[in-house]
This record gives sequence, C-alpha cells and structure tokens, in this order.
Amino acid sequence: MNARRWGIPVLVVVSLALVGCGDDSEPKKPEAAPAEETYPVYAETMDPVEAAMTLVPEGAKTLAVTDYDEVKSLFGLDDITSRSSPADQSDLWNRADKAAAQVGGGLLRGVDRRLREQYKWGAADVVWEAKFTGGDTAGFVIRVADRVEPGKAIKAGIGPLKGARFDPETHLITKHTVAADAENWAAQEDMVAVAGGPATSTYVVKGCAEGGPEEKTRLAPVTSYSVEFGGGLATVRLGEDRDDLFVRLALGEQAAAYKKVFTHGVADPSSGRIGFRVRNPVTAAALVTSKPVPFAVCD
Repeated sequence: MNARRWGIPVLVVVSLALVGCGDDSEPKKPEAAPAEETYPVYAETMDPVEAAMTLVPEGAKTLAVTDYDEVKSLFGLDDITSRSSPADQSDLWNRADKAAAQVGGGLLRGVDRRLREQYKWGAADVVWEAKFTGGDTAGFVIRVADRVEPGKAIKAGIGPLKGARFDPETHLITKHTVAADAENWAAQEDMVAVAGGPATSTYVVKGCAEGGPEEKTRLAPVTSYSVEFGGGLATVRLGEDRDDLFVRLALGEQAAAYKKVFTHGVADPSSGRIGFRVRNPVTAAALVTSKPVPFAVCD
C-alpha cells in the first residue's frame, strides 16, 4: 500500500506496525514477599512440658513443670477438686508433700484457702503448672479445669495471679509468657529433644550444669537437659546419640548428695537417657532444682 497515495502519513503507518508487534520478552514476575516466620503454638493434645515450651521465652534458662493430674493418680485421688471436702483436699496435699516429686512447688497453694472461700475454685483445680526463670524474666503457665473461671481472682490480683491473663478457650492462666509471633522453646530442637513425655514432674535446663571435672574426660557438650520424675523413678535426658553417658553416670555417682538419692543408674547412649530409682522423690526434686545435676555437667 502506498501511504502517500492514500493520504496517510508515513509516521502513522509505522506506529500502527509497532503496535501490532507485541513484546516477545517474558513479563517480570513480582518479587515474592519474605515469608513470615512461624513458631509452634499451644495445642490441647500436647503433653504438659511440650505445651509449656510453646509459651516460654527463648531467653529463659529453666522450666519446672508439675502435672497435678499425675500427682493425684499416684495416690488414687484422681477425683479431688476444690469442691471436695476440706479433709480430702488436705489429704491430697499431705500425701503429695511427703511422697511426690513437685519441681514447681504449687503456685497457688499459698492462696488456696482464699480462692476457695471467695472465688469457688482453688489449687486442687490445677491440671498442670509450669514455671520458668532466667533471661531477665520469670513467669508461669497454669492449666486449670474446664469449669474454673479465674477472671475475678486475676482482676483482684490474688497472690501470684496479679498481672496474669486467662484464655477461656485454652483454660490457661499465663504470666510473662511469649507472644505467638515470637520465638519460644518449642521452636528449638535442643529443647524439644529433652522434653520427654507424661510424668509427675519435669525440670528442664537450657545449657549444661556447673561443676564439670577438672581433669580431661570424654564428655561431649551439653546444650540442654531435663530430669523427669514418675513414681519412684527418674530419667535424665541429654539428647540422642551420646557416647559419654557411662562417663557421666560415673561422675554423678561421685556426688555424695545424689548418690544417696539416685540409685541403680542405667545409661542408654542411643536415646541419651540415664534412668534411676529414687529413694525419696521429694528430696530428689529438691536436689535437681537447687544443686547442679552432676550427670549433665559442662565438658
């Protein structure tokens, strides 16, 4: 076609031709937004230690968990609640204090009577509790029975409940716990590795215990450990696949205070566990929470 013949400017023809020829290059894909980091969250199906870890700040150093459902089961007192007779409740606590390992100590025991008289619930309604310390903070998690409504007691600031919060969906009372969008212990493999399972109580430590041997020994590093109690037994967990457990067992047997209470030690290197019988669960629980655990000393 002769553009000049038909009176069409050449510039227009060229422009039309360019419009008809599309750009063969691939369109630029928008850059993907950085993925939000997510952390494990609490679930009702979790064992108490694992559940508590989802709420423990990353910087905490120790975690003490006591399962009061398990404590009650030790004595066949599963049905005891704050609605039970004062005599039955007193019987529960007397037995627990004499024969059960309670590394947490009973956070609400000191205000139990006031809670029962004024708010119609109390320490016997605690399913399990966890207390953490270190990292410039201390706090707790208390799982209460489904029927309990602790809001008024929290608002009144009764004892340790002052400044706490209650979630009616999870039935958890919490204080100084970590937010859902922040790192927690459950996000750290070393901590989860020593969480263990159902137990009367469990004491978990980030890092190793002070007081390692002065002489050179075949000790591998310890990044976390736990001591778990159930009935008359105790289990020290150091993480899987350790070849130093027999050395650690021998070191622990040199510690006089532990040798009196932790007996018949058996080590399992593949699982990283050392099992014991305990002569006195109450004394054993007091030992691991107050003195360095010799089986988990630094290398």
